[in-house]
Amino acid sequence: MSSLNKKLVLAFLFIFMLGSFGFFVIDKATKSRIDNIGIIGQVPSFSLTNFDGSVITEKQLDNKISIVSFIFTQCEGACPIMSENMSILQERFASSNDIQFLSITTDPDYDTLEVLDEYSSNYSNKNNWYFLRGNIIDVIELSEKGFFLSAALLPAGHSTRLVLVDKQLNIRKYYEGTIESNIFELQSDIVTLLNQG
Repeated sequence: MSSLNKKLVLAFLFIFMLGSFGFFVIDKATKSRIDNIGIIGQVPSFSLTNFDGSVITEKQLDNKISIVSFIFTQCEGACPIMSENMSILQERFASSNDIQFLSITTDPDYDTLEVLDEYSSNYSNKNNWYFLRGNIIDVIELSEKGFFLSAALLPAGHSTRLVLVDKQLNIRKYYEGTIESNIFELQSDIVTLLNQG
């Protein structure tokens, strides 16, 4: 083997080893990021009605990775962006039965089951996204005391954060629902939780 060929083989092996090491470091960093996040709290008991009339409780979140948002259908600002971003995530994880989405209206007076049904058809193409309504007092309590999110001056004063909940109903992290980089971070953290089983 010529000297040039030996150098090429050694260069290739060096690049391969460097790439493998880089992949290992990135993989470990990604996994440790969610592992090192403390538990913010646990989802409390709740009972809300889905757009199809079924009753959804906290038990629906058991053994599922859940992404939760607070929205209202007449919102012209953040809500359509949040819902579109959740729709993108739903599409990206369409093959997984371990992920679900919950959007809770902050305007139950206007957002009837029929209105929520129509709204859901604009964003969701699968039966793992629940569009929920309930008594406004219960929604405020769930937002503020359950998910630790602002619920002042509803409907418009709701939080624009998406909430990541793990399979044990632990609230793990918040993501700004209108910022693309936060959605990529949420996607990465979902993958990490899926890999943890």
